[in-house]
Amino acid sequence: METAGKLAALRGGRELRRTRKFTLAASALAVLSLSSASFSAQTPKLKIKTKHGAAGEEQRKDQMERLAEQYDLNKYTITRDIIIERGAINHSSPVLTLNLRFLDNDDLALSAYVHEQGHWLLMERNRARNPQLFEDLRITFPNVEVERPAGDGELRSSYFHVAVCMLEWQAMEDLVGAERARKVIEWKQSDHYTGIYSLILNQRAQVEGVLKREGVKW
Repeated sequence: METAGKLAALRGGRELRRTRKFTLAASALAVLSLSSASFSAQTPKLKIKTKHGAAGEEQRKDQMERLAEQYDLNKYTITRDIIIERGAINHSSPVLTLNLRFLDNDDLALSAYVHEQGHWLLMERNRARNPQLFEDLRITFPNVEVERPAGDGELRSSYFHVAVCMLEWQAMEDLVGAERARKVIEWKQSDHYTGIYSLILNQRAQVEGVLKREGVKW
């Protein structure tokens, strides 16, 4: 019985050592994976300039640089050239330009950034298929409102905004989580492009179906 007890204790010790080795190896692998991810996917250096050097513009520049450090925007950065301009309307081209709205709300500021980058995605990565994307959206959603504030004032660009606003929502979900991302989209539904944001909120699956068919993705 004593010999059997010694054998059992010896086996138990071996199993404990094996378990400890496995746990240490798994922990090391997890640390290595996290380290690799942090080095392989980081926000590229943004080239942000202010239009007038005004205090508010500098504040917006500091905000965007802080957000670029806080979040991994590599996937959502097509152009790195950005201008901050007081009084401007946010627009994507010829140079991505952001105004001074949302200095007090990082989520809305971040959403404005990925929204304009969504336009760049269509221009740079989907240009050849944009005519087909427009037709698919028009056929799938024949009653998109065009006049402001429901749309953007023009038929073709209002339909492209359906794709861009969906890309914006997807990016925000990835960056800040589903709950905060939805709050951003719901807020915008009552601010601008109201019909477009209502459309993606109410018919998300259909909008994402069009994007998938036309190969539109981050």
